[in-house]
Amino acid sequence: MHSKSTITDQRNRDYSALEVFAISIRYVKDKIIERVKDQETVTEKDVYFVLTCPAIWSEHAKQFMRNAAFKAGIPHDHLRIGLEPECAAIYLHNVTLPELSTSNRKSFGMQDGDGYLIVDMGGGTVDIAAHKINRRGAFEEIMVPNGGPWGALNINLKFEQALVALSGGGTFETFRRECSQDYLELMRSFEYKKIAFPGESSSSKVVLTIPTTYRECHLAENHVDLTQSLKEVHHAVMDSVQFNPKNNKISLTKSGFENLYKDTLESIVSNVKTILSELVDKKRFQIKTIFCVGGFADCQMLRDRFKTEFEGRVVFPKEAITAVMKGAIIFGRDERIVETRISKFTYGLDWSLEFDPKKHLKWKLERTDSGPVCRDCFLPIAQKDQSIRSDMPTKVIDSYVKTVDQKEMEFPFYRTSSGEPPKYIDEPGCLYMGSMCVALDDISGGLDRSVKLEIYFGATEMRAVATDNKNRVHSVAFNLSETQV
Repeated sequence: MHSKSTITDQRNRDYSALEVFAISIRYVKDKIIERVKDQETVTEKDVYFVLTCPAIWSEHAKQFMRNAAFKAGIPHDHLRIGLEPECAAIYLHNVTLPELSTSNRKSFGMQDGDGYLIVDMGGGTVDIAAHKINRRGAFEEIMVPNGGPWGALNINLKFEQALVALSGGGTFETFRRECSQDYLELMRSFEYKKIAFPGESSSSKVVLTIPTTYRECHLAENHVDLTQSLKEVHHAVMDSVQFNPKNNKISLTKSGFENLYKDTLESIVSNVKTILSELVDKKRFQIKTIFCVGGFADCQMLRDRFKTEFEGRVVFPKEAITAVMKGAIIFGRDERIVETRISKFTYGLDWSLEFDPKKHLKWKLERTDSGPVCRDCFLPIAQKDQSIRSDMPTKVIDSYVKTVDQKEMEFPFYRTSSGEPPKYIDEPGCLYMGSMCVALDDISGGLDRSVKLEIYFGATEMRAVATDNKNRVHSVAFNLSETQV
């Protein structure tokens, strides 16, 4: 996702993704301000916002959300980006979990030194993070957040694919495009069934109402009634399906309905198992508790599967769906509660070093007003899997101007998946991330001008503070644009 991305609606019209997100955020922001003003004597300047996102999102995605929030009217200095599994963990650490008995509570990993897994299961993605609590009551990340596109919407997609198998792609697209209200009502009804299934009922069927308009679209496209097509369809979800044309009720078997969940649940469970094994094998860290949060965590099928696979250490908080939101409020008041995070990549700067013909390639030589330098050197900032403090600069560097009339200092950032930093930025696997620019309008100091750059890579967003040799603080703009050199 980037500033030029577009989103296509159900009628195949393209809209600016940034504008769509901005409108959505503005609506929520305005409602919040309206509600707060009704109850308190506050102005909009008194309100600060936390925008949460999956921990697996890239820096580009987080910057996109920040830009959308700014476009929605939220100033940069009134916004913090919170990572959803972290926010959930913060909330759970600050409440007593009512479903744990006093005798059991000590066995769950929310005490000093204990480790736990947060599995944040939403509509689009599943986010998995592992933390431990230190003696100061703060969180330390013990692995790079993991996850993937295994959210609840995959089950909806499976249901839609079953309808396509029954009626054909043309029927389904016509229904979704021209009968959008009925489509939304059908999917809303399916959503209720999806979360509650299998439930406590002894019924062996899952009953849904098929809109009349769907039957009409089916007949127009296939020239045969839906009843006949249901007898002929070959699909795991539609196995032994029954249909009552008088009330448009379709009855799916339990085994057929279970097929909708199979691939999604398998992906989530297998990845959680892999993470638990890797933490033991590589980190020598035993996870005591798995906390499951997010809207998808209310799904009964998912709960049953997790309790079977991870018996004795799974907790589904009663407020699983709101844990992220409530934790974000706590995080917004003090983001230092997450003390360390693990570096996902090896990060570095495009740097110039004093040229040494014995060490440097001759074609990297660059002559400047201050002498010969070797360009394109990779200056390491953080290494892959390194634990980085969130409240302290990851790296502090002093950089001097190269020319007497230089009015801007640019700091290009690069990353690599390798644990070992490369020597030069143009080595294979080294990616350009973007650059930070510092404006230097005053050139009266000539070559006697420098900038101290404090780089923070342990926070939820990359940021930097630049101070010149006259103790003036300069604004730093981080422009992301990832390519391989």
